[in-house]
Amino acid sequence: MSIATADRVDAIVIGAGISGLAAATELAKAGCRTIVLEKSRGIGGRMATRRLGAAVCDHGAQFFTVRTRAFGATVEEAQAAGAVRPWCDGFSRQADAGAPLKPAGDGHARWCGTRGMTDLPKRLAAGLPGDLVEIRSGVRAAAVGIVDGGLTVTLEAKEGEAPRVLGSRGLVLSCPVPQSLDLFAAGDAFGALEGAAVETLRGVDYDPCFALMLVLDRPSQVPPPGGIQIASGTLVWVGDNLQKGISTVPALTVHASGDFSRDSFDADPAKVTAELEALAAEWIGGATVLERSLQRWKFAQPRVIVPAPFVSPSAAPPIGCCGDAFEGPRVEGAACSGQATGRWMGQLLTAPR
Repeated sequence: MSIATADRVDAIVIGAGISGLAAATELAKAGCRTIVLEKSRGIGGRMATRRLGAAVCDHGAQFFTVRTRAFGATVEEAQAAGAVRPWCDGFSRQADAGAPLKPAGDGHARWCGTRGMTDLPKRLAAGLPGDLVEIRSGVRAAAVGIVDGGLTVTLEAKEGEAPRVLGSRGLVLSCPVPQSLDLFAAGDAFGALEGAAVETLRGVDYDPCFALMLVLDRPSQVPPPGGIQIASGTLVWVGDNLQKGISTVPALTVHASGDFSRDSFDADPAKVTAELEALAAEWIGGATVLERSLQRWKFAQPRVIVPAPFVSPSAAPPIGCCGDAFEGPRVEGAACSGQATGRWMGQLLTAPR
């Protein structure tokens, strides 16, 4: 297998969500030449913001909290740069649809991106040194292999082109765990991996989620500060992007439960849209829906949390799997998982041989 010298680096990070970018940040601090691969055109993963007509909607993660010193330092720097800000100190709550609302506020700050949730990962990407880290978006990894003590990542080939192969001494997989396992299988790498770690990874599962974005002709009925968390039923979240301060026109983001999203994942999108819109009617109020868009997240919420910041199925060569399925299924958990993985790998790759 031939790999061009220019395509050999110290580390490859698969996934440019908050976890992968946090890992790349730590690898850069260690002086490691790193390539970050992202299959989407943009970065941020589920910290996603979309423009819908005149509206702006966060349709993945809706907010984040700060409870650890390491993530707090990241947020402090991003706030100083104008990328993030506090939103509120809690949301209204419902036991289920139609139940009385409990008031918002528990004293703990919820944060958001200044213009949308994608602002924080964009800030991390902007802070990466260009002489050490290259982000390649719109590039999909197809297989991970272990060859002669090193790592290879085969890229998905465009029609009529031969597959391109990248080589590295270390690898961080920040994509959802089932996708990481698929990459190992495609590269016939399982025979070189540590069995107990692989079994841990195979035990990770995710809930899907439908996110429905609705642009309205007048303000919604969602009470301040613009978010409702629903404990049971089909809907689990209704967020007002105008009150949140990221949209200049009224627009809602509605999240469906994992159970509903799994049962309806392959259903007609128009049917799913109509059902979710009907369930959100009390918060739409008398407004007319001007535009609507349905996003389907396959790996939205981990159902099993690994009680470790990352899992390494190989120490030589070093491979680390990280993300929101490790230690905590939230933005902060994903960021801290990536930070820990990047520090660990940076130390291994720069240790005297």
